[in-house]
Amino acid sequence: MEKQQSFNMNVPFIEGYDVFFVKLVLSIFIFCALLSIMNFLRDKFIHKTANPRKEEFTTLLIVLNKLFYIAGFGFVIANIISVLFSEIRRNSNFPNLRVGGEWDYLVFGIILIFIGIALKSSRKVIKKESSLSNNIDETPSPTIKK
Repeated sequence: MEKQQSFNMNVPFIEGYDVFFVKLVLSIFIFCALLSIMNFLRDKFIHKTANPRKEEFTTLLIVLNKLFYIAGFGFVIANIISVLFSEIRRNSNFPNLRVGGEWDYLVFGIILIFIGIALKSSRKVIKKESSLSNNIDETPSPTIKK
């Protein structure tokens, strides 16, 4: 006789994704560091340019900003859904939300969102500083005539 299967709600919903996210961010950092080292060595020994390019760091900040925003909101929404499903499973009535230890991923998501905000503001500061330094370099210095 064949056993009937049902939807199992006891399976962990978002367990282990924080470790995956940390590994993803570390791999992006390692990739960008290797890319920066290769570009530095190329510019230093092969092409011998005097001005290093700074677009790599702003691109890294853009990628990390979007990654932290999306992951932060994902962790927040997934934790809320997970808590609601666990409460519905316990009580057949309207879910009674407890403030227990089930909000760990929510806190992690909020921290990621704030890190994304910090990355966005740092990108704006770097862009502002680079535009100021470009303006200073392009303005001709006054010559003194005797």
